[in-house]
Amino acid sequence: MAHNPHALQVVQRALALSVDVHRLADRCHESMARVSPGMRNQLLRAVNSIALNLAEGAGYQSPSRTASFCTTAIGSCNEVELQLRLARALNAIPDDYDVLIDEVVEIRKMSYGFRKHVLGRRDKAAPP
Repeated sequence: MAHNPHALQVVQRALALSVDVHRLADRCHESMARVSPGMRNQLLRAVNSIALNLAEGAGYQSPSRTASFCTTAIGSCNEVELQLRLARALNAIPDDYDVLIDEVVEIRKMSYGFRKHVLGRRDKAAPP
């Protein structure tokens, strides 16, 4: 069964996260470039991937196809979390952006839940 991506809270939160991370990257562009030239670009690509994969997957009738896109979004959550932690550890972003890390973790949990929902509870993998 296809879902309306605009009606899914996980998609809405992933989109809001993407906007927040873009704003952060704009503010910290110079410091990110100084510690790692490709960090900003990779972070933005990964954060966009979360919402985009969830939205694309929601449109498919096939539960396994939707679940596959959820899995990709979960992987992107992992990448964004690590990129933010690395940027913080290298002092490329201020410590007060931990709230973004917390939000990535919540979106990852929601993505696991959505995947479990579309698979009809056949997916027994628990979120980390």
